[in-house]
Amino acid sequence: MTSRPQFTKVQRIVLVVAWLGWVFDVMDTALFNFAKGPMISEMVGSTQYKAIGPQIEGKIQTWFLVGWALGGLIFGILADRWGRTRTLIVTILMYCVLTGATALCRTPEQVMAARFLTALGIGGEWAAGAALIAESLPDDLRAFAASFLQSAAAVGPVLAALANLGLAGSSWRTLFLVGIAPAFLCVLIRTHVPEPPTTARMKPQGSPLGMLAELFQDRVLRRNTLVAMALGVVGVTGAGVIPFWIPNLVRQGSAGMSLTQISTRTSVATMVIHIGTLLGVFVFPWLAQRIGRKLSFGVFFVMSPLTVLLALYGGAEYSRLLLLLPVSTFFSIGVSAGFVLYFPELFPTHLRATGSGLAYNVGRVISAPIPWLTGIIIAAFGGSVVAGVLIAVSIYILGLIALPFAPETQGKPLPNDP
Repeated sequence: MTSRPQFTKVQRIVLVVAWLGWVFDVMDTALFNFAKGPMISEMVGSTQYKAIGPQIEGKIQTWFLVGWALGGLIFGILADRWGRTRTLIVTILMYCVLTGATALCRTPEQVMAARFLTALGIGGEWAAGAALIAESLPDDLRAFAASFLQSAAAVGPVLAALANLGLAGSSWRTLFLVGIAPAFLCVLIRTHVPEPPTTARMKPQGSPLGMLAELFQDRVLRRNTLVAMALGVVGVTGAGVIPFWIPNLVRQGSAGMSLTQISTRTSVATMVIHIGTLLGVFVFPWLAQRIGRKLSFGVFFVMSPLTVLLALYGGAEYSRLLLLLPVSTFFSIGVSAGFVLYFPELFPTHLRATGSGLAYNVGRVISAPIPWLTGIIIAAFGGSVVAGVLIAVSIYILGLIALPFAPETQGKPLPNDP
């Protein structure tokens, strides 16, 4: 009988460092969600905010997602050329510095530019981290690693919510200064995280554009890339809907309350909904190991919009949000653990970060207009955030269309270079 492999010291360090990088990625995203209402109100005035605030917020988020996508693409290619650890350091430093710089913004246009540049680093960190984990761990530990890493999707927003509670009554600018702290993680990466053996021996193969073109020249790689991109569009869009609009939903269901009370409610709701996230990111890889990747994606893609509909049926009533939105995030964000597990299984070593970055982050380009369009829909429905959210989650239909073309990789080793 063979004993179950255990994490080595180096593998534990790699796992923890990648997890911390993603925790601060998600925390950064959540900080904006808390700050956006007071920020835009201050910049355009409270009267104007009621009329056009959600549209401005959605537009800023659209450019953030575009930046995230481009960062994943650019730094995914560089991670296949520079190495995983060097790319992690560059991208983490980038998003920390630019998050802090957001505190200096005076107009929505400045915020838009700062968030776009911040997102370049966030998207790049995901691509490098996913490849690093896939190549540093044995096959039978990657499912657990995917669950552990995506628990960052729950921990990051909770840290942001705690910061929001702790800084209650302070300027929204102070929240963005919190985002500078993760820069210290780069010291740990530089001194303790080695390059995986497979990439340490790897030589760059062709130009960056040539590496992208290679993904579409081979029939199998082309199918894998297109399917993964479609799944990325669905997963990114669906996972972002509830966390991004939860402050607006709480505000809509808290008429007559003070700004401080609404802020506290928003922090509590954010922490509560991510109980579902934490459970979902551990359940999905476990399920994928038992019933396969494709069927697991199918279950989560069906349940995600249904649970949102159940949570918002009848309006944004606060107690119902607290009770049912965690069930929604269980499916909508829990599925993201599947991308960490599945995408690296679709590409050979020298294209793994490039392919994973392209699949996950170009999906963000296609999904980027969704927050902006959702803001327009909200305005068209007389300010009803519920209407905009329910229309946005119809994106899961695309995922169900793409799944029949997806390869099943359950029980198969990572593909290596010829």
